[in-house]
Amino acid sequence: IATAALRVMHPQQYWTGLQAFASLGDKVGSKELLKMSETLQYWATVFNILTIICNRETPNHQDHSLIPECFDILTSMGNYLNDDPGCMIAFSGRIVRHGVHAVEGDRIGWAWYMRDAVHIYAGIPSCGWARLDGKKSKG
Repeated sequence: IATAALRVMHPQQYWTGLQAFASLGDKVGSKELLKMSETLQYWATVFNILTIICNRETPNHQDHSLIPECFDILTSMGNYLNDDPGCMIAFSGRIVRHGVHAVEGDRIGWAWYMRDAVHIYAGIPSCGWARLDGKKSKG
């Protein structure tokens, strides 16, 4: 669902993510990265990082290893995001300071994002900023 939402919110980021995984797939054979080859077969999203937070608090922070122009997507089951279960929000985790507050009971959250180092290794340039007019941004 997060990948489908990204396709609508930031199409350039979506396509850049697909290009990065295609490039990684090409590199797998030439560098004999057998474990990566198997992982890529099962990784079903354009995001290259997934963090799962379960019944845990995190301090407010910014993620300096992420691409600033990219949306991170957080989804939840429970009250992690101060909203109804199943909430989804998108923002730049490198720009916006964020954290997870303490909760009682069973709660789980998924954070989907793109690490800049993966795109650099794959040789795929940044996607640029999201635009409301549907035009491509100029990186």
